[in-house]
Amino acid sequence: MPLKILYIHGFGSTGNSQTVAGLQKILGNEATILAPQFSNDLSTVAQIEQNIAEAKKYKNEFHPNVVIGSSFGGFIATFLNGSPRILINPCLRPSECLHNFSPNMSKEDIELLKALETSHDIDGEMRYEMYGLFGLQDELFSYLNLFKKQYGESKTYTMPCGHRIDEENIKNHLLPILSEIKKIWKV
Repeated sequence: MPLKILYIHGFGSTGNSQTVAGLQKILGNEATILAPQFSNDLSTVAQIEQNIAEAKKYKNEFHPNVVIGSSFGGFIATFLNGSPRILINPCLRPSECLHNFSPNMSKEDIELLKALETSHDIDGEMRYEMYGLFGLQDELFSYLNLFKKQYGESKTYTMPCGHRIDEENIKNHLLPILSEIKKIWKV
């Protein structure tokens, strides 16, 4: 039975990203990847909450074995409890950097976003479900240390790249995490 993956793209990306194409090419018939398009208009918290709601809807309809969230998609994936999640270079604190990419966000929305960032408790179940994969030369931002603090060192992985993951890093760093999840979660 093929692995079912829900992939959540980052800001400025699409469901047809190079990461999705590379992952599908490498996994072939071993996986089915659902990679919907989410809004890249992140100028309001209402739109961000809409993206989270849509991701939850896809998760409930598709029933993935694994959720992969990249960059801002990693932030969205933190709200999808109940499945193992791999966050690739996640933007865990978008209130700190989103203004660089979405300069029209109001001060009120930035404050609402800060509240959203800390709105869910990080409990033992969430720590068990979460895996982080970080490029050591990420040119945009790095929440590596925050991820380690929140989810533990044993779920934190690194790779020798920048913000975007290429096929070599998919093979050498993402696939081993997927293999670990398949063993532990028996998927």
